Amino acid sequence: MRFLSLLKKEFLQFIRNKGLVILVIYFFTLDIYLAGVGIDLSLKNAKFFVYDRDMSVASREIVSQLVSPWFLFEGYLQDDDLIDTVLLKDQAMGVVCLPHNFSKHLKKYRAKIQLLINGSEALMGYLFSGYASQIFINYALEGMQKQRLPLAEAKTRVFFNPNMNSRYFMGISELLTVMVMLVFILPAAALVREKEMGNIEMLLISPLRPFQFMLAKVMVMAGIIIIGVILSVFLIIKPILHVPFCGSFLLFLLFTLIFVFTTSAFGLFIGAVSKNMLQVSQLSAIVLMPTLFLSGSWTPIEAMPDWLRPLTYLSPLKYYIDASYSIILKGVGLSYLWPNLLGLTFLGSVLFILTGYKLRRLF
Repeated sequence: MRFLSLLKKEFLQFIRNKGLVILVIYFFTLDIYLAGVGIDLSLKNAKFFVYDRDMSVASREIVSQLVSPWFLFEGYLQDDDLIDTVLLKDQAMGVVCLPHNFSKHLKKYRAKIQLLINGSEALMGYLFSGYASQIFINYALEGMQKQRLPLAEAKTRVFFNPNMNSRYFMGISELLTVMVMLVFILPAAALVREKEMGNIEMLLISPLRPFQFMLAKVMVMAGIIIIGVILSVFLIIKPILHVPFCGSFLLFLLFTLIFVFTTSAFGLFIGAVSKNMLQVSQLSAIVLMPTLFLSGSWTPIEAMPDWLRPLTYLSPLKYYIDASYSIILKGVGLSYLWPNLLGLTFLGSVLFILTGYKLRRLF
């Protein structure tokens, strides 16, 4: 009965904090929508100029292959000095340079095209180079097919996201990022609020044990986040962003619940060692950034240095990201994901033991 009263207290304490309620609603709705719609990792309307020294039918035909919505033709440059100007002033993402006698060399299959890329935007520059190079290669292959030359054709088949829709990635990624932020902040803020209001002293003389105190906070915060995840999936991710949910939603909730309990231990530990909200925000940033970076959500784990890769197993988000993408996009079951579940559970158990030891010193 005392434990149920404690759960009620934690829930009412959250509801009465109007700013925090609005923040949670925003994170699970509008923030995910803006990330899914506003952030596009594909190439769109990339401006480019052409420096054509051949001015032949063939050179103009190959330039015409760069069409919208991927490319936006800005015009021809009459002088090579203008190339540096348009790139330095960010007037174009790239410049296509076609040499003298391009059409003659094209007939002999020895034509060369130079792509000058604005590298100040590395991702878009890489996409521009990749898209344009593939278009030019396809154009050359079509010419070789007309001559009936032997060719080896490579066909690409994309699994799980055939249209390479970046909304799938951004919507799910933002949901997971939002969860990490809230799971870090909510328990820590609730515990520090107890200190600031002087409730810790009252809890010292109560019959409550540190484990009950910690479990009540985690259960309320976990319930709030689970509700937010359910609303986000069925109100934003599926109906608006059109992300297919191929796997078991119950399995996804199971991983979500374990992840919330695991990461809540981080938040409670931060709250236990912090004296005020300023310290909570500072320590949360210190712990949150490595957690996100080591999870592979910002950069692939395979691209990390060799000495850094073993440290990724310390991030609970790594296990949760792998499981979430596998369940949502691939429809994978528990028979494939049990190592992630085991790693997440083990990490959460260790964190809860450390947090419980720290809280025991407060009581």
